[in-house]
Amino acid sequence: MEKLNIWMVISVRYRVFDQSGKLPFSIVFGLCRRSPDDTDPRSLRLSARQTILDVPYALSNNLLQLRKYSATTKTDIQVDVGQLGLSNSEESYLTLPSPVGRTENWRTCLSEYYYHIDPESELASLLEPGEKYSIKNFTGWQLGADKYAYIDEQGELSSPSKKQKLVSSRVHGRPTFHVVESLPWPPELQTRMHKDKDTNGNSMLVDVTVLNMGSKAITVQTHGRQRFLTPHGALQQDEEFPINDGRPRIIDPDRPSPDATIQILDVCTNKVIRGAKKRSGYVQYHQKDLRPTLDLLTTLRPGEPLIRHIDVGNLLSNLPDGEYGLRMEPRGMWWCIGDCKEWDEDRVPHDLFSTLIPPLMLKCDDVVRVQVENGDVLQ
Repeated sequence: MEKLNIWMVISVRYRVFDQSGKLPFSIVFGLCRRSPDDTDPRSLRLSARQTILDVPYALSNNLLQLRKYSATTKTDIQVDVGQLGLSNSEESYLTLPSPVGRTENWRTCLSEYYYHIDPESELASLLEPGEKYSIKNFTGWQLGADKYAYIDEQGELSSPSKKQKLVSSRVHGRPTFHVVESLPWPPELQTRMHKDKDTNGNSMLVDVTVLNMGSKAITVQTHGRQRFLTPHGALQQDEEFPINDGRPRIIDPDRPSPDATIQILDVCTNKVIRGAKKRSGYVQYHQKDLRPTLDLLTTLRPGEPLIRHIDVGNLLSNLPDGEYGLRMEPRGMWWCIGDCKEWDEDRVPHDLFSTLIPPLMLKCDDVVRVQVENGDVLQ
């Protein structure tokens, strides 16, 4: 039987499996048709059931291996999973567009499939807290996908012109993850943004108010590289959590940099006409001590609003006449319990620093409306 090569990579959504289930965990597969022999212009639809995408089935049939790291031998050892029960969920499918006529880089054309691991599942019961695991493909070419069909221009299923076995010359990726019983969870923040009543002259001020809704003081990092758990796709992190994002958060006391957080909307269409400034270039960090220094930190105490007066005049320069809206893009922040003013050293104490935490999200739904006439912002 002829073979049709499918490019594949394996990843994990997060680098930690939370047994409490509060942080969802998935094995992520990225597939792409990029073989020069693949000349069929139709999209290809795969059934995920009893294939490498069906993780319990793949582990039980050696399409994938679950391996546990041994600190003693500094090697990883295959976990005997036995015959895991098959899923009773509805059959799911993955569609792979044809490479014929493709002009984009193939890396942007991956079809992603997420296999969620339920904390109550048989597979999850094999994962021990405190241990480190990896997922690996050892069989190389076997995808186990025999049930597939093509989709014609009318969106109807059609049979292959010739029977082919779907294979992968190499399955890329060997994702690793830690297992924890539960994760520390950040408190809720209430964030508001409105026009400052004391705006005068040529400046345009907005007030950003943040209130810690929890019962304990927390310290957040408002500048510098942030280290927390971020969602990952098949090849890269999600766009809203760029790697090495050292942009200041808007509540930073010394350099709020509103252009790094605030986007400008056309209020008539609700479309973004000027987005927040993106992270510029790749910044290398060679720190041996990853703990943030005190100058990067701000403490939020329960019941005590933190208010920042932000000058957004430069954001509104060179805009044509019209009405606009200012809106914050969500930003994640590293955080820990405690008040940084009570610490004796110039960094976060070792016992409070962890990167295996979900971020504290600084987000706000408020839209501040402004009117521009003849290049000036009307107060």
